[in-house]
Amino acid sequence: MKLTINKTDLISALNYVSKAVSTRTTNPSLEGMYLSCANNILTLFATDLEMSIHTHVDVEMLQSGSVVVPSRIFIEIVRKLPSEQILIETDENKMHLVSDESQIDIHIQSAANYPAIPSVSVTDYMILGSDKLKRAIRETIFAAAIDAQMPVLTGLLLEMSKDQFQLTALDGYRMAIRKETIEDGLEFSCIIPARVLSELYKILNLESNSDVMIKYAEKSVHFTIGDTILISNLIGGNFIKYNDIIPKNSNLIVKTATKKLLDACERASLVAREGKNNLIKFHFEEEQFHIVSNSEVGSANEYVESEIQGSDLKISFNSKYFIDVLKNTSEETVVLYFIDNLSPCVVKTPNSEEMLHVILPVRYKE
Repeated sequence: MKLTINKTDLISALNYVSKAVSTRTTNPSLEGMYLSCANNILTLFATDLEMSIHTHVDVEMLQSGSVVVPSRIFIEIVRKLPSEQILIETDENKMHLVSDESQIDIHIQSAANYPAIPSVSVTDYMILGSDKLKRAIRETIFAAAIDAQMPVLTGLLLEMSKDQFQLTALDGYRMAIRKETIEDGLEFSCIIPARVLSELYKILNLESNSDVMIKYAEKSVHFTIGDTILISNLIGGNFIKYNDIIPKNSNLIVKTATKKLLDACERASLVAREGKNNLIKFHFEEEQFHIVSNSEVGSANEYVESEIQGSDLKISFNSKYFIDVLKNTSEETVVLYFIDNLSPCVVKTPNSEEMLHVILPVRYKE
């Protein structure tokens, strides 16, 4: 393989594909990245066998070929090369990189043992605005379990219909749902690993205002963003019947500004996190909303201006769960629904079902 390539274009492609390089594997090939050059196009591909990403870059090809390069050192070298123009040439076991007066050789592997780029057999697809997909991921992914006995909880449930899609995540202590309206959607549901959606979110942030093409197969889902394709294996099993978790009534309704509530929670949590737990207490008395926290270092009492309807209540929460919701929502106003201090709190947007969070309280102690 021999080619010349623009450094900026190569780094951009590496930023995408490196997200799928395996960091824990017994297969040395998976620590590398597959490069293949043909017809003046360089294809870059990486996989950890759960997720794969491939993209391509226009090059001036002098000789075709395919190799596997050690991804970490290759990326670091390319970023440090002095010139925008890079000459890449390979022989049996080495890659030569030339940029101005810099010449570097690195050992490479044969491409023969690297997994093949997954083929896409399905033809049906749908187009989704990246802003809607980013918002849905951002407002739900934090509620997925990190290491659960139930593997389905480490993923997010994606439900697609003709006019709407929904992402749902829960970890046993909280649940997050985001709905978005769409046009001409496919009808399917699947569970996607949270780690994959986290990497997809990063790619979407790199590709500004790009539409996303989505294809669904029986065991995988495919996301195409510009020249980049991310393919994820799906988590098998049945997701939790989440509608059964959502409280259907309330005795107290509180409407407040998202930013003011977030700021108050964060300040109260500064004191709370110095203790044995991370608890903040919500006090609703005489139509006033106060957030209280105590620890060995001191105490906090925050007044939050709100519209309050219902009975008085004192209830405790892990501050992180509320802060995660408020920090990631794009809504300026939220409405909190309470039953009592042992039942979950529901967080929604006013006059809308697009955003919904359920947060379990912690047993209240004076």
